[in-house]
Amino acid sequence: MPRATINDIARQAGVSPTAVSFAFNSPARLSTTTVERILAVARDMGYMPNPLSRGLVAGHVGVLGLIVPQALREIFANPFFATLQQGIGSVCDEHNLGLLTLSPQNNSLELAIARAPVDGFIIVGLNEQHHEVLPLRKRGIPFVIVDGDAEIAQSVNSADEESAYAAAAHLLEQGHREVLILAFDMPHRHLDNIFYGVGARRTWGYQRAFANYGVEWRDSWFLPTQGSVEGGAQRFAQALDEGYRPTAILTASDLIALGVLRAARQRGIQIPNDLEVIGYDDIPVAELVSPALSTVRQPIMEKGRIAGELLVAALSGDTGAERVVLAAELILRETTR
Repeated sequence: MPRATINDIARQAGVSPTAVSFAFNSPARLSTTTVERILAVARDMGYMPNPLSRGLVAGHVGVLGLIVPQALREIFANPFFATLQQGIGSVCDEHNLGLLTLSPQNNSLELAIARAPVDGFIIVGLNEQHHEVLPLRKRGIPFVIVDGDAEIAQSVNSADEESAYAAAAHLLEQGHREVLILAFDMPHRHLDNIFYGVGARRTWGYQRAFANYGVEWRDSWFLPTQGSVEGGAQRFAQALDEGYRPTAILTASDLIALGVLRAARQRGIQIPNDLEVIGYDDIPVAELVSPALSTVRQPIMEKGRIAGELLVAALSGDTGAERVVLAAELILRETTR
């Protein structure tokens, strides 16, 4: 059965196609009786306006885009992104907006961005100078950077360097010298290297702590790790098999830290007596596991909410370039002594 068109609805309701458009987009321009008649005919014929066509006419589609550099299956398995989306979602609810999550298509974020029916973007984990982000600025599309460097665009970050310093300093103050760091692996092949954005700032914090405490920094003890429970478990187990014998571990995320706890349990390593572990993020499960995870708490939901508010403001014509840095704090629980 052919799909009903606006002309079909107009003929059946005895009105003009323009009146049908008004019924869906500007009902105040018609009488209540006429709007109700048009909508009843549309329901009977199964007609709904094409949102892309409406967006072209109105100049907006009422949807924000969330760009992530990893595959969706990884994103939806990561509580960090679920919490971030809660914050963005609260702004979308307030302004009656939708939210579309976008990941690379055929290893290309640029392709995903070009096909996205959204009004603007929140971009996670990429710097504003990334080659797949630059086209947005050239096209004049509003965007906000989260967990990435920006000098012109608006951005929302946590105090990554300071909080990483605090985590490393705590372990070094306890006398640890064999400290293994399970850092972020490159989440997508288009990222330049591991010393990029958030990863770079946290690395500077670790290195500054080592220097201040007079402890040698060894690149060989800085290991890129897939950001998942499985990635953390595999990387730690591999390190043990390669002869590493750390007394403490710093991880780039709580998921990696949870993987370390799993692998340690399988190897008979006692936490925190044999090995102290500090994660990063403070996702909800961090305090529910046993032993409860010591970690750096960053305000993930607040980060999403502020990013959403900045983007909505930009879509309303606010062209300011605000760069927000949120405080993060070390939370000590049962994986440290």
